[in-house]
Amino acid sequence: MTGVRVAKQGLLVTTILYFSFFSWYAIFSIYVLQHAVNSSVETFSMLNTSFNFIIAITLLIVRFFIHRFNKPHIISICFLAISIITILLLFTSNTVLRLTIIFVAGAIFGIGQLAGLTYFWDLTVSEERGRVAGLGGFFALPIYYILTWMAESFDFSGAIMLGVVISLGTLIIILLRPKKQAMLITKKGEKGWHPEKRTILLYATPWAIFSLINATLARNMSLHVSQAVQPSYYTFLVILQLLAAVFGALSVGLLADFFGRRLPLVFGLTFYGIASTLIGFVGNYGVFGFVYVINGLSWGILMTLYLLVVWGDLAKKESCAKSYSIGLIIFYLAMGIGSLLSTEISQISIIISSLLSCLLIFFSNIPLILAPELLDADFREKIRLKLYIDVIKKIRPKKSQNQG
Repeated sequence: MTGVRVAKQGLLVTTILYFSFFSWYAIFSIYVLQHAVNSSVETFSMLNTSFNFIIAITLLIVRFFIHRFNKPHIISICFLAISIITILLLFTSNTVLRLTIIFVAGAIFGIGQLAGLTYFWDLTVSEERGRVAGLGGFFALPIYYILTWMAESFDFSGAIMLGVVISLGTLIIILLRPKKQAMLITKKGEKGWHPEKRTILLYATPWAIFSLINATLARNMSLHVSQAVQPSYYTFLVILQLLAAVFGALSVGLLADFFGRRLPLVFGLTFYGIASTLIGFVGNYGVFGFVYVINGLSWGILMTLYLLVVWGDLAKKESCAKSYSIGLIIFYLAMGIGSLLSTEISQISIIISSLLSCLLIFFSNIPLILAPELLDADFREKIRLKLYIDVIKKIRPKKSQNQG
């Protein structure tokens, strides 16, 4: 009743998708775009904004018809196309042509990512979606962090080839092709429903607030911290944050499937707000370490639940792509806005950034408190009953030993 019913092939597919989406986007939106233009910070910010907005616009268009097509085929075609056109960057020095290729690759990536998330929905049922997403993040995030760290030292050709390798690696999915019957005992428990617009809004609002803070004020606070501490210690802080994010992704899967979606979301946002407060008003090395651990934990929780789980719970088969596109569009619009306002945001003091982040994060908890729980109530009752029975079984032997 509590075990994950997805087979190893399905978990591997989830891990590949999780890793590919984060890695390719990070490498292309930062390193490839940066090397392709070699322009000023302001120009790069504008180009990065355009890149994110193009992905968001593409998602807004394809969300209406992508569910009609075979998802593994779309994923494979998209990432194969990305690999081919990315290689073309090596054979041109024309800036306009390079940007055109990068923007087209971004649009194709958006299609492939949306197809990947709808495929993830096909592979899982609601009662195990959190654990599968958490396990995928647990395996994928460390590799993602290592590759993006390596990409910092790559030149233009190296960044391109790394992007090509990631794209081609996604083609493994077409070889795995796990069938639903092999992966699931049953899919009957997936009722599918049409949530009220109010429910979607209550879950979308905290995600929009967090995404904006993550792309603006949080970056500004990280910039201030990097300038306030020794470079070696800042590297240590980043490593702490990454390890905490991996643990957050894994732990939130268990919490979300056993106790519901709202509780870990509220915890994630609350921890993020506490960390934002501390980083602005207590500026010593020990507190910085504590803050970066909490931030990483919160990031792992919120990104895993919001990108993979929540929108799947809010969808049925016909509306799955539309539902997931909401979360993705919010994310890419926030990233674009953050890049657009990067210069202005950097002028804000760490204390003001801290206060604004804290206030906005705590306000974002209000919609979640008002929102209905997404995980089936009957399943949660069965989980509680099973946990209670397990406790009783452990207590009884101890009583028998004491009486003897």
